[in-house]
Amino acid sequence: MKLNTKKIFAFISIIVISTICLQFYWNYKNFTANEERLKNEIQIAYDNSLEIYFDEASKETFISVFSTDSTVQIEDFIEKIKTDSFFGKKLKEEKKSFTPIKESITDMSFKFEETENNIKKPITPKDVKVKDIIVLKGKKAIDSIGGIEQFPNKITMSFVNDTIKYKTLDSIFKTELHRKNIVLNYEFNHLKKDSLFYIYLKKEEKLPFKIKPNSTYLKPNETINLNYEYSNKILIKRMSGELTLSIIFSIAVIGCLFFLLYIIKKQKKIDEIKNDFINNITHEFKTPITTIAVALEGMSKFNPENDTIKNEKYISMSFNQLNKLENMVEKILETATLNTNELQLNLEEINLIPFVKSIIKKYQNITDKQIDFIFNTDKILFRADLFYLENAISNLIDNAIKYGGNFIELNCYVIEKNIIIDIKDNGNSILKSQEKKIFEKFYRVPKGNIHDVKGYGIGLYYTKSIIQKHNGTIELIRNNDTIFRITLPNEH
Repeated sequence: MKLNTKKIFAFISIIVISTICLQFYWNYKNFTANEERLKNEIQIAYDNSLEIYFDEASKETFISVFSTDSTVQIEDFIEKIKTDSFFGKKLKEEKKSFTPIKESITDMSFKFEETENNIKKPITPKDVKVKDIIVLKGKKAIDSIGGIEQFPNKITMSFVNDTIKYKTLDSIFKTELHRKNIVLNYEFNHLKKDSLFYIYLKKEEKLPFKIKPNSTYLKPNETINLNYEYSNKILIKRMSGELTLSIIFSIAVIGCLFFLLYIIKKQKKIDEIKNDFINNITHEFKTPITTIAVALEGMSKFNPENDTIKNEKYISMSFNQLNKLENMVEKILETATLNTNELQLNLEEINLIPFVKSIIKKYQNITDKQIDFIFNTDKILFRADLFYLENAISNLIDNAIKYGGNFIELNCYVIEKNIIIDIKDNGNSILKSQEKKIFEKFYRVPKGNIHDVKGYGIGLYYTKSIIQKHNGTIELIRNNDTIFRITLPNEH
């Protein structure tokens, strides 16, 4: 089944876009949920701040009045409170009357009072004279609530101050925000009967969000609204874990999909190269097989007189073609074992100068192209497998003869700890787009019709593998000429 790359790419693109949209929607929903959670936290922090503020304020105006005499009337308590130096003045200033609730309150903490020796002890009825009415204010009054249950007559109460200490409220609110790691730009709007009474921390810009407190301490028709604005950085910081996971997940999914597309394209390319190789090797095998068939047919049909000279000619032709077939099969089998442990090098120390000279001499006898060899020393020793290293260098010279220019030059020299062998030709026939692919297995530089170029696309791959097994490297260097550079370790 032939793969349709365009359809696969379209399908993967749809999946990628869907994944991105899903992650964007999920993060948006998470953002809005965190936004609502943040607003709720601000509401709770503000309500708590008001509760704390009024609780602390009520402690300053809290009083406890009690007596041991059961005949004392409630009016006596009232008169005592009104004549008290603090609360009487307070009532008078604020022009308020008061009607106490005739109930006993006995469900709070116990009262302690310091003695002269700073030893705390509870107040009891025996400490109070008959018909005495005792008034305790502030914290002492609060602490006394539990103790006054021993007295037959008692009243506890607190005054609510109309004056709001905005600075104190602001300090309490900041503490609550800090505890919740919230940073706000805000102001307090004090309203009485829906009319603006006072703005504390007034801002020039309009603050978009408003909170109306749920405090029971505020009088009817009176409220202290909170106008505020927050930075989205707070929400992003809170969502940092989810955002990070979302980004990682999205990148992983998109990366896997594109990697899948890459693998599919690569497999398709390998399939094309494989088919190209099969077609080419079939063409290469067909020639010697046809030649052998023609020779055998000539011996059987066109040599009725059994001419020995003709028979020898046909036999020699057949042997040559069989040797060619054998060499092709061996080269393919050797290529198949290059990346396995089956290929074992038989290393021996050789002098590279005469070794390369002998290879060049073999090609000088079969080509009209000029092949020069340049070296600056007569002796460069290296441990190598003669058979495989000769094949590797021969492949490069053979390619230069087939695809290069009319001038071929080999250089052999030593630089520091490396032995360099350059095979250079002036053909410059390899395109820049093909440079990284020429060492791939079965890859051949496209030349239109595949039969216009002899070979199987394994020569450079074979050479690279053999050089690597000798702990060396091979690279293509392009300038005005084409240079294949072999770098081998200099062990001497």
